Amino acid sequence: MDVYVVDDDQGLQLTIRRMLEARGHRVHGFESGVAFLAEAANLPAGLVLLDLCMPDLDGLAVQARLGEADSQHVVVMLTGFGDVPEAVSAMRAGALDFLTKPCRLSALTEAVALAQEKLDKLQAERQAAGRVAELDRLSPREREVLKASAHGAGSKQVAYALQLSVRTVEMHRTNILKKLNVPNFGAALVLAQSGGLL
Repeated sequence: MDVYVVDDDQGLQLTIRRMLEARGHRVHGFESGVAFLAEAANLPAGLVLLDLCMPDLDGLAVQARLGEADSQHVVVMLTGFGDVPEAVSAMRAGALDFLTKPCRLSALTEAVALAQEKLDKLQAERQAAGRVAELDRLSPREREVLKASAHGAGSKQVAYALQLSVRTVEMHRTNILKKLNVPNFGAALVLAQSGGLL
């Protein structure tokens, strides 16, 4: 997983880097929220360990800008002991968790696991939304053919029901497979059902 440590404390960055790189994660350090935001849109989705108190932009401001940009990153706040109320505000604004500094390895490992779970869920949701959006590419007639085929009807039955030629139905079925980018008509029906078309 890609982990972005946004903290002006280089010593803390180094400590986190050592702990996480030893467990196979790719760790990238940023000394300010401004530096991170300048690159955030071009970085692979990952976990942002975001310091709550920084001199240029505080963690809440960085988190808000990530939200405005519809960022795919997952945020975990890094806080000092006196910053718990602000950390709670961050969680209300969408942060996954908050860790008090200095970070314990067990807490850091747990936060990374939670972030990976959240990133996997977000990716699955984006893929599902993209697949369902492909249904919008179907013409009205292709939708009719898809709906008429929902209960296992063959081309002849669909042609009879829609008063079309068998050849026309088969042409529409071929177009449906191409537009939905699915291997067979069963997969097209499953996608149509998940998209509420059936």
